[in-house]
Amino acid sequence: MKRSISGFALLLTSISAIIGSGWLFGAFYTASIAGPAAILSWVIGGAILIFVAFVYAEICGMLPISGSSARIPQYTHGTVVSFLFSWMIWLSYLALMATEVQAVIQYASFYFPYLTKHSGGLTAQGYIIAGLLMFMVSFINTYSLRWLIRFNNLLAVLKLIIPIVIVTVILVLFFKPEHVLHPGNSAFMPTGWHGVLGAMATGGIVFAFNGFKQAAEMAGEAKNPSRSVPFAIIGSVCICLVLFLLIQLAFFSSLNVSNLIHGWGDIQLSNTNSPLASIVDQDNLQWLLPILYVGAIIAPLAAGLMYCSSASRSIYGMSKNGYLPALFQKLTPQGNPGTAILLNFMLGMLLFAPLPGWNKMVAFLTSLLAITYAIGPICMLALRQQAPDQKRPLKLPFGTVWATVAFYLCTLLAYWSGWDTLSKLSIALAIGILVLFLYHLFAKGKHKIHLNWQASIWMWPYFIGLSAISYIGNYGGGLGLFHSAVIMVLLAILCIVTAWLSVKFKLPAATTLAYIEELQLHQHDRSH
Repeated sequence: MKRSISGFALLLTSISAIIGSGWLFGAFYTASIAGPAAILSWVIGGAILIFVAFVYAEICGMLPISGSSARIPQYTHGTVVSFLFSWMIWLSYLALMATEVQAVIQYASFYFPYLTKHSGGLTAQGYIIAGLLMFMVSFINTYSLRWLIRFNNLLAVLKLIIPIVIVTVILVLFFKPEHVLHPGNSAFMPTGWHGVLGAMATGGIVFAFNGFKQAAEMAGEAKNPSRSVPFAIIGSVCICLVLFLLIQLAFFSSLNVSNLIHGWGDIQLSNTNSPLASIVDQDNLQWLLPILYVGAIIAPLAAGLMYCSSASRSIYGMSKNGYLPALFQKLTPQGNPGTAILLNFMLGMLLFAPLPGWNKMVAFLTSLLAITYAIGPICMLALRQQAPDQKRPLKLPFGTVWATVAFYLCTLLAYWSGWDTLSKLSIALAIGILVLFLYHLFAKGKHKIHLNWQASIWMWPYFIGLSAISYIGNYGGGLGLFHSAVIMVLLAILCIVTAWLSVKFKLPAATTLAYIEELQLHQHDRSH
């Protein structure tokens, strides 16, 4: 791939990926969980993700390759680790595609209420529309995705301007400082820290910021990646954090006492499936609705198109690495993995039933995303020992401490998504292990791959420990056997032990350096 993407274009790409459907729903669901303290949830969530993003800035600046989330774990911990995280990354892209389609349908239900149930789940008519939209997204990815990529910068600017216009109008007309504590006798933290922390996972905050990794994934195509990648990763999170905070303030400014008659947990709107549209309508700003709906269509579908592309390329990449049958390497005349796109379409349609509604999809996604983020700090810890002399354009101070804390923060985000969600993730992981085992068992000759089981030893106590702690914990259906402080200490111990094991059981330095040398030779040949 040619290094042709400037730092500014990379920044716009990450901003465009972040501004999907999160801005349409995040303020409502976060407020319903944390009340006015949703402001804190956004600030803490943004700070956590910026802290984690610096880890990706170091490792992607050091190894600027496309598909870094799947390929760098192969360099540090081998096949089993790389496959399972590739599997989770693929699942997250698949669910992201379906979530963005769900967002469009829920906003359409403001005018066509027969498309969704009150819970956000799809009716028969809604499911048909979802199928048509999923087919359209898949069709464009198969035959004509390039037009979207060419206009990505324009789309990014448009996706940024639309929410800014809406938020500016609402804040100018309705904002008063006391609205942040609205109504006057409302506690700032009606659900305490439990709500503030839980809102980051189940309120859509982690989901909303997910696009920051887009810059990391495209590092191999960036000009001067040592500067442009950190600039794009950190800059996109900071810019979008300001935008999301303004949207949350606009949401609070528009609420009145009748909206909160049943408390923050049951905010009354004319249509909770399309909350911002209901707020704009309630504010008698109907002239803003067409602008809002342009954003409600463009932002999710543009993001869905990119996630469809990423999901298909994840399957293609796993096939190229020998993890899955060669069938998924088949390309269309336009150079797109058509078989993988077809598989993603069929499996994506199955997600609407077990995850009814945008918020249910986001809760599942948060656990997936947090776990996929967690591999970055693990890779950073290993690379500090495997390749200590490798040039690092950005080298974080106190690297071991930074990476371990980042790993802990990712684990907390996964834990806050709750046992009901993490139990589904455990099933998905078990299926992934079964797929890898069966394919390896029946593969012959050149398709046989070395699994590097020893380098995966650290994963098993981590996943088992996280599941067990979630089960006895106090989020999302857990038994609530221990106080939150005790649980956080247990998770800290789990993360420290896992981090130590991940460094002890990693690929030999010579193997990792051979991977890096091969990468550098390939990049050198490509540049000449």
